[in-house]
Amino acid sequence: MQEVFSDLIKEWHDADLPPFIARDNYDYLHQNYANIFAIIWPRRAGKTFFLYQIIQHLLDSNACKKEDILFIDFEDYRLSGLKIADIDSMFKAYYALYKKDPKYLIFDEIQNIPERSRVLRTFHNKRYKIIVTGSSSKLLLTEVSTELRWRYTHNLMLPFSFGEYLKHKDIDPKRLERTNKEWLVYDAFQQYMQYGWYPEVIDANDLQKRKLLNEYYATTYYKDVIDRYNVRDKKLLEGFMSYVLNIYSSLLSLTKLEKHLKDEWLTGTKSTLGRYLSHLKEAFFIIECPKFGYSPKVEMTQPKKVYMIDPGFIKIGNNYSENKWRILENIVAIELYRRWKQLYYFNDGRECDFVIKEPLSLKIEQAIQVTRTLDFHNKEREIQWLLQAMKKCKLSEGYIFTYDEKKIIEEDGYTIHVVPVWERLLDNEEVVA
Repeated sequence: MQEVFSDLIKEWHDADLPPFIARDNYDYLHQNYANIFAIIWPRRAGKTFFLYQIIQHLLDSNACKKEDILFIDFEDYRLSGLKIADIDSMFKAYYALYKKDPKYLIFDEIQNIPERSRVLRTFHNKRYKIIVTGSSSKLLLTEVSTELRWRYTHNLMLPFSFGEYLKHKDIDPKRLERTNKEWLVYDAFQQYMQYGWYPEVIDANDLQKRKLLNEYYATTYYKDVIDRYNVRDKKLLEGFMSYVLNIYSSLLSLTKLEKHLKDEWLTGTKSTLGRYLSHLKEAFFIIECPKFGYSPKVEMTQPKKVYMIDPGFIKIGNNYSENKWRILENIVAIELYRRWKQLYYFNDGRECDFVIKEPLSLKIEQAIQVTRTLDFHNKEREIQWLLQAMKKCKLSEGYIFTYDEKKIIEEDGYTIHVVPVWERLLDNEEVVA
């Protein structure tokens, strides 16, 4: 195994860093890497290129030279069957090449390292500066963080934000505003809604976009769920994932799902379906949004709303139809999740799409309703449903996110801001609303 590690190390050091699209997540600029720095994200979200961005920053700031970095991608096929006893050979290979120890350890896909928490703890005790990535929220947010505790900080990285999407397309909204070409932003947002924001998908043609999204879907199905969790009933999981693709931005009732699958000649208990739901969340396929309540029992027992981690997945559903209201709601959920907001839906007879809870508190800080447009068919309903949540949560202001409308509504002493979703996605304030 030492020879394999030697090849991997030489290959990486001999190669130039490839061009990359700089991401807008600057947490790494403030890291001294005294703690293990973990980056969590879905597959194909651009994590390896973000690692290159961090490495470039280390080189440009003279924090180290490239040969001071031990970079290993643990998903390389040559490391198949890696055992914990092989880890020492990695350092032997490095020392044989450079006659010194590395300063930085950068490990991609650490879920493939056996006894990873023990390994990382040992390296941290030896004062290495450590950066790791993984594509499992359970692995890095629960297992490793619990076992390493104070030694560990983490950062969530999703596919491109709308601002990053525009930057990649060389579209500057402020410049366009001065030249009366804001329509380019609208057009970009339409593409963003339709195909999502995975980096590879953005630059592909329409046929390739769909092919790539299907490949990502298959990777989640086989590698991130079936292989990782040893799922035996593949047909049941396939039926579950297909169902979720078609009910995004809606409540997921395990009882209704169980009945639906039974009608499709697929049998699974609610307990099994509950496990599959957790697996899909941990694999960054879906986002869960529980019902808000002042009792933990409400969050645990009431049906949750589910959203896709990327709107592009919606397009490959069996019953796809472009429902802009539901897609907009899904996009808002992703952005709230991206910004580490504690999101819930509110339902006290009337549903408000999102309420945002303050950290370590039961207090609600924002209420948000999402709709494609406000017209005579839905205006009164959307306003009243939002107002009910605002009154219950003691909020004087609330928000309705739409496709392209912007105005302020004063109602019964309450203020409602009607704002286009795309505009809020470009708002870099700490809260979306």
